[in-house]
Amino acid sequence: MLDINKIFQEDCLVTMNNMPEKCVDLVITSPPYNYSKKRKGGPSDTGKYDQYRDNMNEEDYINWTITLFNGYDKIVKENRVVLYNFSYSIENPSLPYKIAAKIVENTNWEIVDTILWKKNNSMPHPASYNRLNRIFEFVWVFARKKEVRTFKMFKNVTSISEKGQKYYEIIDNYIEAKNNDGPNDLNKATFSTELVTKLIYIYGTEGDLIYDSFMGVGTTALGAIEKKCDFIGSEISDRQCDLANKKIKAKLLVN
Repeated sequence: MLDINKIFQEDCLVTMNNMPEKCVDLVITSPPYNYSKKRKGGPSDTGKYDQYRDNMNEEDYINWTITLFNGYDKIVKENRVVLYNFSYSIENPSLPYKIAAKIVENTNWEIVDTILWKKNNSMPHPASYNRLNRIFEFVWVFARKKEVRTFKMFKNVTSISEKGQKYYEIIDNYIEAKNNDGPNDLNKATFSTELVTKLIYIYGTEGDLIYDSFMGVGTTALGAIEKKCDFIGSEISDRQCDLANKKIKAKLLVN
């Protein structure tokens, strides 16, 4: 039996391997971006995540991402999507495009939309004379290649013509939402509950089961609760799991 509304303190590949096939309605996640700065002479041994070093070499990171999407292929229901938030670092600005191309090339998934998440302010603060501040991040919308024409959205019908043609509300691929839910001792750049709720409005519906493979301090779970959905999460850090569960408990008391 599937254990829902729970964060599993383990690697997401373990969680997905133990989940039944085609059990999840929607994946909303923001993975480690492989951001850590590389020091002269080799990779840094420090990363911004608690209990995780965000500094794989590029080939390993790409192969890990492909394995991740094969896991999504197992658990996501037919005609539902994966919403994958990704950004880039000054050290490796081409990485998102390489990642996207490799996913499409090596898995059953296709990019069917690219959402620009425009944050309230640009981060990090300017530290380079020849680079622009980054005020947006990508949210890639992945559907299975065989479901490109049939995957589900939940836009409202605004009118129906005399011939029965339906017309839908206008939703642009440009979403404004605050940067994050505030820093904490474990993670300086958390995900955004406001963004999660806006994504669920478009691609989810009440009662959906939403999975976040990198739950962190519980942001996707909080958004799911707000939109009356269920959730499952994976998070390797016991400290972040503890903080997430405290936030979830507080959220449930007011919802």
